[in-house]
Amino acid sequence: MKKVTLKDIANELGVTVGTVSHVLNGIDDISEETKLRVLDAARRMGYISNGLAASLRSGKTKTVALIIPDISNPHLAYQTKLIEDKMREQGYSVIILNTNEDERTEEEAIRTACSRQVDGILLCPCQRSTQNVEFLKGIGLPFALIGRYFAELDADYICADDHKSGYLAGRFLAERGYRAPVFVGAYEYIEPGRNRFLGLAAAMSEVGVELDDMSFFPIDPIVNACGDVAARLEGVKFDSVVAFSDVIAFEITPQLRERYGHDLPVIGFDAISSHLPLPFYNVSVGMIGGGWAAKAADVIIAKIDGSRDTCRETIDVALFEFNK
Repeated sequence: MKKVTLKDIANELGVTVGTVSHVLNGIDDISEETKLRVLDAARRMGYISNGLAASLRSGKTKTVALIIPDISNPHLAYQTKLIEDKMREQGYSVIILNTNEDERTEEEAIRTACSRQVDGILLCPCQRSTQNVEFLKGIGLPFALIGRYFAELDADYICADDHKSGYLAGRFLAERGYRAPVFVGAYEYIEPGRNRFLGLAAAMSEVGVELDDMSFFPIDPIVNACGDVAARLEGVKFDSVVAFSDVIAFEITPQLRERYGHDLPVIGFDAISSHLPLPFYNVSVGMIGGGWAAKAADVIIAKIDGSRDTCRETIDVALFEFNK
């Protein structure tokens, strides 16, 4: 199939190639009537712009890489959608790369994004080390961390208020008389897991309960990786569970019910039911508004445009009871 060119459109309409070029490149010096005729002809004839040529002229590809640990997690999928929507409004395309919480795969994703000449990267790091983020800092490509941050590293980030998240979950349980929660999910080196547990411990401390590391049961945080958590908890004295995410909470609840024969309170994080209505009762702590997506899109665009402003922002959270 022959590729449609600017000259083809110009010949079709009886206008100059320059006129067609100005319209398709957004240069506002053409009459509205002619502009509409050109756009209509371009659509009708199947014109596809030469993105490579445009990037060579502007020095930008108008693409951003979004690197995340688990796209099958509905929370991350929803935030991805919101980022894509916001970036599209600004004329950007988004390349999505999945790491499966693996540091080597994350490094490959970063290198792949760089080879595609992306203008910037939004990264939710797997956090086994700071090595990959240090690499990004070294090459000077605009980037920001989303969902997780490194306390010891100077890097822009937009995350949920994870300590408050854990505190709200703990307070919810404490107010209902529960005094022996366990925290299930995410290795301790993953910032949200660590801070949510610390927040939970702070809330329980207010009612005279001191949690220690024995109350933290680390598991792989990706979808369908829980294993038999209920069996691991055999012999542990607990009356409630706080899970690293809604996905983990939903996965382990049937296990707990089957093994212990009654419903234990299970609280998750991410408030998935706020955008994916689920037909059962669940308690979850999640970010208010649209979460970190919109802010992340604004930050990376500003950095691509040359901003040197620092962003260290936590998004406020609230506790929700769904289908109460």
